[in-house]
Amino acid sequence: MRPAAITLVSALHDVDADRVAARISVGHRMHARGSAFAVARAIAERADHLDRVCGPDADHGLVVTLPPGADSRAVGMMLANAARSETGDDRILRHVVSVLRADDVARLLWSEVDDAFVAADRVASLVEYATVIVLDRVTPVPVDRRRALLALLHRLAPQAVVVAVSSIRSAADLPASNGGAARLLAAGAGWMRALSGSAGRDPRDGLVALRYREPLPFHPGRLASVIEHDLAAGVNGRVLRSKGFFRLASRPDHVGAWSSLGAMLALDPTANPSWDEDAPIGQALWFVGEELDVRSIERALDGALLTAPELLAGPELWRSWADPFPVWPALDPSGEHRHE
Repeated sequence: MRPAAITLVSALHDVDADRVAARISVGHRMHARGSAFAVARAIAERADHLDRVCGPDADHGLVVTLPPGADSRAVGMMLANAARSETGDDRILRHVVSVLRADDVARLLWSEVDDAFVAADRVASLVEYATVIVLDRVTPVPVDRRRALLALLHRLAPQAVVVAVSSIRSAADLPASNGGAARLLAAGAGWMRALSGSAGRDPRDGLVALRYREPLPFHPGRLASVIEHDLAAGVNGRVLRSKGFFRLASRPDHVGAWSSLGAMLALDPTANPSWDEDAPIGQALWFVGEELDVRSIERALDGALLTAPELLAGPELWRSWADPFPVWPALDPSGEHRHE
């Protein structure tokens, strides 16, 4: 039996996802909300029902809209894993479509807005975990910013096709797919590829990227100074997006997740304790932006690393240093975060 091909559609606003979903669906459509597990289960049940009703040879598909903030990557990978365990074939996910308002994204990237953390995180996820990015409201964006925005989207999601909403009139306007979208979600984001490959200037888009890897932890005070002064827009270029993992000496039990979009930088704990054998060691960061002074940024970050005497002093001293960053939950021996 040919399984129903599933297309997930997400946006920052329900109305945007609904509009695109209405164009690309041919009768079979649903809206799913709840946890990623609950959403994946509901979609799988609906797809199984369609398989039984439509018959073994029907070429049918299911378009699913997800609410803002839903984890489409987790949903897609759960669907693929379930299909693989049941049929041995994980090619059930046709596309993950993200609908963005170009003028809103440009405002987040190039304005001095520094408190829209939820929107920034959702935009980054919508871009980096999509196979099709549909842009609406492109005209209000100045032409030079429009080019830079498109270049950035291709850097963040090299696996995705970027199209204008006006070009999507039916499912036939989506790129051809063999149902393997979930495989792209696993490791297709630009920052993942960049941290395992090369970085630098691409003459085709004018952006500059930097991959920073160092095994030493950061000194909290010096890192805070680098963030405030050296990574501020206009000092060493403009960082549009940065992502990766980092270690603070004052928090030796934790591995931190680093994520910025425009002027918004979030430094959060990951689920990996520092002693986990799979935990990243030291710093693994990727930056991409306009006119980045790579050498100056590298020197600034190098200056925030522990010196040899500081490293030899050990964690007992490190924990006593002033740490200006928001407090993270403590870890219990299992690696789970607990609130004190």
